[in-house]
Amino acid sequence: MTHRNIYSEPEELQHNRGLVPVQQRALVTTQFDNHPRQDDGNDDEIDLRELWSVIKRRKGTILLIFMVVSLLSLLVTLSMTPIYRAAVTLEINTEEQRVLDYDVEAGSQRPVDNKDFYQTQYEILKSRNLADRVINKAGLESRLKGEELKAPFYTDTLHSIKNWFKPASNDAAPDETNTEDSEVTMASKRGTVPLSQLFLNNVTVSPVKNSKIVTVQYDDADPEMAALIANSLAENFIQMNLERRSNSTEYARKFLEEQLAQTKSKLEESEGNLVQYAKDKSIYNTSSDKASLVAQKLQGLSEALTEAEKNRIAAESDFKQAQSSKSLGRVQGSAVIQQLKTTKAKLQGDYQEKLQIYKPDYPLMQQLREQIGELDQEIRRESSLENTTASSALQSDYLAAKQKETQLSAEVEKYKAELLNSQDKSIGYNTLQREVETNRQLYEGLLQRVKQVNVAGLANTNNISIVDSALVPYAVQKPNVRLNLALGAVLGLFLGMVIAFMLEFLDDRIKSSEDLEKALSMPVLGVAPTPGKEIKQHNYALLTVEKPTSAVAEAFRSLRTNLMFATRDGAPKVLNVTSTDASEGKTSTTINLATAFAQAGKRVLLIDADLRKPTLHKHFKLDNSKGLSHYLIGQENLEGITQASFIPEVYVVTSGPITPNPVELLSSERLAELVAFANSPECTFDIIMLDSPPVLGLADALVIGNRTHTTLLVAAWNQSRKRPIQAAFQRLRQARNNVIGVVMTKAKGNTGGAYYNYDYYYSYGDKKALDTKA
Repeated sequence: MTHRNIYSEPEELQHNRGLVPVQQRALVTTQFDNHPRQDDGNDDEIDLRELWSVIKRRKGTILLIFMVVSLLSLLVTLSMTPIYRAAVTLEINTEEQRVLDYDVEAGSQRPVDNKDFYQTQYEILKSRNLADRVINKAGLESRLKGEELKAPFYTDTLHSIKNWFKPASNDAAPDETNTEDSEVTMASKRGTVPLSQLFLNNVTVSPVKNSKIVTVQYDDADPEMAALIANSLAENFIQMNLERRSNSTEYARKFLEEQLAQTKSKLEESEGNLVQYAKDKSIYNTSSDKASLVAQKLQGLSEALTEAEKNRIAAESDFKQAQSSKSLGRVQGSAVIQQLKTTKAKLQGDYQEKLQIYKPDYPLMQQLREQIGELDQEIRRESSLENTTASSALQSDYLAAKQKETQLSAEVEKYKAELLNSQDKSIGYNTLQREVETNRQLYEGLLQRVKQVNVAGLANTNNISIVDSALVPYAVQKPNVRLNLALGAVLGLFLGMVIAFMLEFLDDRIKSSEDLEKALSMPVLGVAPTPGKEIKQHNYALLTVEKPTSAVAEAFRSLRTNLMFATRDGAPKVLNVTSTDASEGKTSTTINLATAFAQAGKRVLLIDADLRKPTLHKHFKLDNSKGLSHYLIGQENLEGITQASFIPEVYVVTSGPITPNPVELLSSERLAELVAFANSPECTFDIIMLDSPPVLGLADALVIGNRTHTTLLVAAWNQSRKRPIQAAFQRLRQARNNVIGVVMTKAKGNTGGAYYNYDYYYSYGDKKALDTKA
């Protein structure tokens, strides 16, 4: 009798539900199972949905680590000693106010670069010298040696980590910071840390950008002590700056006094040498603003000789001119002729002036021309008369001038020789005199500089001032509870996610259908979800018949549809169902799948081929006194061992008694005859399904799969591992099993893939109506 369940679906509906692409992919894989499926080429892309699924799966681990780290951060924060921070504000000027117009610090240089100057001041604020001054004046030795301010236990570790990241260089010269760190490290290794370093660990220098203001902060467990130390630090910094300037002035004063004493000694020695030289050379005229007597006489004689030469040359010229000229009218020695010439020149001047007014024919102009002509005649007449007398006079003048020149020349030569002798004596004198003048000028300059430095030493100014003194802080600076808790929460969340992804990476269990497809390069024909809370009390293997509206039943109906398109001839006639290992749900899969086929109008025969650990008779509550084992040894035929179940159109062949040699029985020709019977016209069953043992460790499933048409491999979500299931798949292929696909069981949520959520799709529809029909 053929029974068709009301929940069976027509093939047209199955096509409309979008199952054809999956089935076509299964068909292609079956036909070309020797060629692994090609990757999509997107393995390098980051799938955010997959990352989110990892976070959801490992949310317990992430939450646990988050809570542990957050709790630890809270405990550590609460166990910390409250630290208070006091701050003093300073103003640092690059140039101090000058009381005097001259430089008070010898050799001092103004800062060329403000950045370098301020950086120098910041380093001085963090110097060990300043720290030691504050420690000594404030009496902090015992406090710094206390347990609360000792170097923490992780100091060595921190320095080791720093050294790991520092580039090793033998050529580079160690700077001050590295030297200081090495000193602290060595002191830490010896078990002691310098007090100055302990003090500086609590000091923070914070410059205010684009200003001359710097804030110096000190941290301490006692707020009053923090304010006291911060103010002491500022005062000592100012005092040290003043002392540095004062020391610089004192050094300049001592240096100048030493140089002044040396210069004075040199001046006295040079003056003594000058006086002694003047005595030795009989030099009496030492006045620098008057010439010597010989030089004065020589100068006078030189001037007289020059004048005599001039007169001799003039007399000789007149005399020779008079001799060569017939007319002595050119001789200028006669006073009468000179007077006449003067008068003539005057008349000629008047004539030229009046010529600008009158014409030449004017009577006055004619009269002036007549007078000029008369003066010319008179000059010629006087010149003629005096020619003879003038010639003799010119000769006498020439001879007298020449004699005077000769006498003066002899006197000049005499005094020249005397002056040269005097200059030879004064060379050494002048040298000594210049040395005396140089020493005197240097002595006077040094003496003036010493007086200036002595006065400036009493007028030191300071370029550093306190803007705001440190007040007693009332707010706790450290620990910052909110910040620490926030950092702890962020760190906990980060560590939790890192550990979760590490566990996910190390965990090779199957967590989605995509993992299963990648591991085997085989299609996932179905995903069977784990039952919900409301149906957990039911037998999972019978959910398809007992709860036909459940997600489990819908999943197996989808699997049935996929199998109907798995081969060219539809659903496989003989189907071997096996798994990698035990407890992966192969028996439950077999029963639910048989139920789904029966609901579609198929007549199904279930055979329990697990001769080692049979379970079908337990689910159907059937007698197992005889079964497959009897058929394989030839004691029973198939009809004699077939039993009807409470599920319509589902018949069961139990395993029979457990035998010691199941592989030999399965390898017999009786199993081949069973498969041949399924293909014969006499077979009244539409599909025969064999529940086989697991693959790993046993040969049973390999033998059964080799004799049957197709094999369906079952893997459990979050239970089956990739390597074992790959090994099982390889064994099946080596045994020439026709593996058509994989079924994933015990799935939760959207583990079927990125686009499948079985909790939603398998519960879609009017459940109340379906339950009523059921």
